[in-house]
Amino acid sequence: MAEAAHLPMREVVRRAGALPGVRPRRFVPLLLPMWAVDVVAEVREAHSYDVFDRYLSRAVAETGLRRPAELAAFFGVEPALVTRAVRFLVGIGHLRYDGDNLALTELGHLSVADGRRHVLTPGRRITLRFDGCGGEPVPYAHATHSVWLGEPALTLPDGTVFDPVGPAHPLPPDAIELLLSRPDAADFTGPAVPVEVTAAVPRPVWLPVYAVECEDEPLVFGWAVDGPDPYLRDVYDRHRGQSEAD
Repeated sequence: MAEAAHLPMREVVRRAGALPGVRPRRFVPLLLPMWAVDVVAEVREAHSYDVFDRYLSRAVAETGLRRPAELAAFFGVEPALVTRAVRFLVGIGHLRYDGDNLALTELGHLSVADGRRHVLTPGRRITLRFDGCGGEPVPYAHATHSVWLGEPALTLPDGTVFDPVGPAHPLPPDAIELLLSRPDAADFTGPAVPVEVTAAVPRPVWLPVYAVECEDEPLVFGWAVDGPDPYLRDVYDRHRGQSEAD
């Protein structure tokens, strides 16, 4: 497979050679086996609040006021302004009526705490990525700024050939569930955080990297980071450890 969209060997040689105290001995082009999971999901995204919507939500959360007329009096505004804002916040799932009283929903509480208006959108198609040795999620910067291949073959125009590092281990069946339960899920999914997945189709993919054997510890270079990449080094080490164990 011919492909230009990856770092040429000479650039990695230059970057490694510029590092103080590093003595490269060999440069090995490799393909790390990974997983891509195409999902249809309801996602949560954060946006800036309209000013009055934010103050109204905070008032419901913090003042004990629950009726639109009370809130209008509290802010010293026309009741119609509160009515419109309440209708909007109910529509996006931030407020609900409990009889005649207003209450914040879970999404509303999250938004007040975060200072941003979180909105749920159903039916979004996104791709989640996991490593091929333990099923851990791939950081969002690597997921979006790396070269991903659908086949385990890559030859650059300069003749550099990348060899696969064995097959991927099976993706754990609960990999997506574990990702969605993490408080730092956005570090892996990006700003559109899935909260419920209705369809998931995993497929194998491969990530081109350069493993640089040095007199001391090896280094790993990829596309997403300008210098040695600690994340890719960790994935590479785990693949190498599993290969030796097998």
